[in-house]
Amino acid sequence: MECNAQGPERNKRMQYSMLVAGLVFLTGIMAWPINGARAQFNLGVLYDDGRGVVADRDVARSWWEKAAAQGHREAAHNLAASYLFGSSTTRDHQIGVKYMTRAATLGLVRSQYVLGKIYLHGHGVEKDMAKARKWIEESASNGFMKAQYNMGKLSRDGVGGPVDKKAAAQWFLKAANQGYAKAQNHIGVRYARGEGVAVDEAEALFWLTLASNQGHWSAEVNRKAVYQKLPAVVRDPIQARVRAWKPRMSGKH
Repeated sequence: MECNAQGPERNKRMQYSMLVAGLVFLTGIMAWPINGARAQFNLGVLYDDGRGVVADRDVARSWWEKAAAQGHREAAHNLAASYLFGSSTTRDHQIGVKYMTRAATLGLVRSQYVLGKIYLHGHGVEKDMAKARKWIEESASNGFMKAQYNMGKLSRDGVGGPVDKKAAAQWFLKAANQGYAKAQNHIGVRYARGEGVAVDEAEALFWLTLASNQGHWSAEVNRKAVYQKLPAVVRDPIQARVRAWKPRMSGKH
């Protein structure tokens, strides 16, 4: 049987042709009131990644700007990120914060979280703990686990609001339930200490074991300390719980 050595190359050419055809199609529907913004956003992604076209961040931005002007929140987020975290020659924090605020206001949870962190650390803006807490809490309330974890820290330390150990524990628990190892370690420590929750070393061991299983080094140190205090009759059921546990994902990450 004759081997067709041109097969892989032929497939590549076909894939490329299909991608170019898709670009042409997307470009042709920009005026459509429903799909126009989505097509503009997708074209921006293609130019940013260099998929089927020569990578060009400026062209990507131009498409995202068009989509963002129509209220496409993911486009506003990508545009913001390109100005905030792109190459040093193309950064513009003022423009970046403007578009991140737009995406956050439109309800994109990761934009709300990033905007909160921007104000928390003063990334291109004056530090503002009240604004930081506002946006991180909004993202956390919408189910974003990293924001929930950070709300735990803000509540624990009284940043942008009062110290609230109980609220801190509850925020850590929300993120821990979604599988975030850092939060699992923090809620485990709180159960061990009785900080914001009643002391429960069995529950502490459960959460610390989950975090340790994900490679969290501090959690492993904490787990060993708690493990040594508990008898086997308490430890063994916890191992069964750990094996059966599944994260409760919100879908907003």
